[in-house]
Amino acid sequence: LELSALEADNKGKIISSPRVVTADQKKAVIEQGTELPYQQATSSGATSVAFRKASLKLEVTPQITPDGNIILDVDVSKDSVGQVTTAGYAIDTKHVQTQVLVDNGGTVVLGGIFQQTQRENVTQIPFFGDIPVLGNLFKNRERTNDKTELLIFITPKILSGRLAKQ
Repeated sequence: LELSALEADNKGKIISSPRVVTADQKKAVIEQGTELPYQQATSSGATSVAFRKASLKLEVTPQITPDGNIILDVDVSKDSVGQVTTAGYAIDTKHVQTQVLVDNGGTVVLGGIFQQTQRENVTQIPFFGDIPVLGNLFKNRERTNDKTELLIFITPKILSGRLAKQ
């Protein structure tokens, strides 16, 4: 409910809502993404093309407790394409690995990764921008301050025997 309100106010964005069904104590994996090509040197000195994944991946192993709660072993990673380098694309990675105890149907926040990026871009008219004091009249400074936070919510639900068989 709170996530929907943040999204409606343009203060939040749901980037993915993966769903997966698994059995008690059986690992489930769901992954979505892309593979990026890059060149690598071989032992003979030639180059070959290899691939690196940039994906959103959820691995979860549930264990149902006798009182109906759920212990989750969770591994979540979100990779995205970073800057282009001479070696190829950089991969920006955000990763959470943990074990939590959750009520059946309850929601748990696994963690938040906060990132703040500050940039200043200066453009100027050649020569005039270099004049002491007066040069500021021929310059334009643009400052940006980007703040992002990745929050991971998980809501496990135990399916009844009839629903689990369908």
